[in-house]
Amino acid sequence: MTTTTSRRRRRATALTSDARSLRLRLAHLDQDQADLERARDLLRQGRAAATDEPREAFELVHRAALRGAGIIVARSNRDRRRKLPLNVWTALDRLGGEDAERASHLVPLVAERSRLDREPASVPDPGLLREHLEQTAQHLDTVSQRLLADLPSHVTALAG
Repeated sequence: MTTTTSRRRRRATALTSDARSLRLRLAHLDQDQADLERARDLLRQGRAAATDEPREAFELVHRAALRGAGIIVARSNRDRRRKLPLNVWTALDRLGGEDAERASHLVPLVAERSRLDREPASVPDPGLLREHLEQTAQHLDTVSQRLLADLPSHVTALAG
């Protein structure tokens, strides 16, 4: 059992394993929320660049998608003995369910990014860019909901 010293009383108190577990979950939530905010920032930048710089916009949106998927994979890896693959799309596919469905929707978008990498003068297909923007925004909202859904009710009640 870990002990901590109160700032006021200078007396050691024992932290229960439940308290340690909650602190760890909250630390992970902070990290995941920071990653989610960074993904949303990349998405905003991508939206802003979509008209004037579609190539840059596609890359920014794709990075936002990678970061959002990375949050899901990192959270899953915390509870697994055998870690998921490093390729985030393969990892999502292995998770199954809605995560695998998300990975399958990204196949043409990943192919478009590869094409853009091979052809420096090309621009992304406008329809794929629009689709990437929409799907990534929806996915980041889903990630946000999943982050909060796993917290104990007494913690989420503080936010309400």
